[in-house]
Amino acid sequence: MSSHEGKMTRRGARRVVGRLENLREAIEAGGAYMDPFVVARAREELRAAQERMNAGLGLTVAALAGGTGSGKSSLFNALSGLNFAEVGELRPTTREVSACAWSDEADQILDLLGVNPSRRIRHSSILTPEDGAFESLILLDLPDHDSVEQSHSVVVSAILPKVDLLLWVLDPQKYADHLIHSSYLEAMTARADHMVVLLNQIDRVPGVGKDELLADARRLLDADGLEGVPLYGISALDKTSLEPVREELARAVSSTNSATATAIAELDAIRARLATGVGMREADMEPLVVQACTDLVEASAIPAVADSVREAGKKLTAVVYAKPELPAQTLVTATCDSWVSRACTDLPPLWRQGVNEVLPERETLRREVGERVRAVEVPRVARGFVLGVGVLCIATLVLLIVGFLMSHSSLRIWAGVGFLVSLVVGARAIRARRIRGEAAAQAYRAQAEAAVVGTIEDLLVKPTAEILEKHARTRRVLVRESEA
Repeated sequence: MSSHEGKMTRRGARRVVGRLENLREAIEAGGAYMDPFVVARAREELRAAQERMNAGLGLTVAALAGGTGSGKSSLFNALSGLNFAEVGELRPTTREVSACAWSDEADQILDLLGVNPSRRIRHSSILTPEDGAFESLILLDLPDHDSVEQSHSVVVSAILPKVDLLLWVLDPQKYADHLIHSSYLEAMTARADHMVVLLNQIDRVPGVGKDELLADARRLLDADGLEGVPLYGISALDKTSLEPVREELARAVSSTNSATATAIAELDAIRARLATGVGMREADMEPLVVQACTDLVEASAIPAVADSVREAGKKLTAVVYAKPELPAQTLVTATCDSWVSRACTDLPPLWRQGVNEVLPERETLRREVGERVRAVEVPRVARGFVLGVGVLCIATLVLLIVGFLMSHSSLRIWAGVGFLVSLVVGARAIRARRIRGEAAAQAYRAQAEAAVVGTIEDLLVKPTAEILEKHARTRRVLVRESEA
């Protein structure tokens, strides 16, 4: 491998590692609120992708896939130059994955792909000429996808996303089979640039029928959305017709990003499945926070209590202080319902369920608001000094009147001075008491409102914000992945 190719491979590896980390982050953030089967599958696929990367992105895995009787095994033997794959006589069928590796480092990937060690062969282990163009190639012969054994199609479906080049082998008699097109070929449109279609046993088609057959196969592939996929008519028995296939294999091997593209395509599929479990955005809860606090402050009679404290600072007579109340059940229920409705806007079902689970019962919220507000002491505005000054003012006024009646000049002077002083002191005391009452009312209201805000923060805002933040992290990572 050249230094340039090595740099490309390392760059591709870093890209794959970055995307693996992103998807793991998405699962870590939001996995608890997405379909558990999708999450479990994603975890397993990410593990497999990590193993595939660890096994080496410098190797190229090509696979022969097709139905019973398509001639895959004969083609495998022809391309490898070995008589290794099972070739049936009465009822052709490939039961297990066979592998031919041109590299000594293939075992880890073959283990990952689940290829039985007894069905592996090292190309150089047989007296065959080495082909430098295939030095990092692993060629697989997959089980027949249409076998009566259900396990065969399961194996094929599991391996297809992990191969770097898919060689789909079609039988001239069954190339138009709806199952092939609907179940496999159409589903591979995302990997069209890593697929080749081979119409095998073309030697059995007489004369001009070959061109017509290839044209019809081309039409069907185009209808499947596979317009750019190469199509070749070949014969496993005719070595010259296999030259285009060998060139495709050599091209895949020489492309240093083929394995990277396979890994990225698989990560794209994982991201797409995870993305179905998140919404497009998160709700802005701030307006509802303000509304909920305002409503519960009013419903707890906090303004009325503050007004009674303020009134106590204005009057010399006794004042009945108002008491905080439990907010009405109907109001609390309406507040919670509005909160949940807003928070769950645009969220998928499992996220909505998560929001509901972290929020308290309506009665719990109601009682917690009531308890915290009642815990705020209602201040009392003292009026003793003002009353004392009032008594002094009245007493000096009486003395002043007596002094006038008795024509007692000294008494009149002292009583007048006392009366004037008591008036000034009384006026200031009344003003000071009114200021204390206003300050006490404001302080109470601030503390009681803070109690309501704290309750909303603890029981509604924080739990909801935690869920919405997890959703936002998950969504951002998956959006970033879609743009990678």
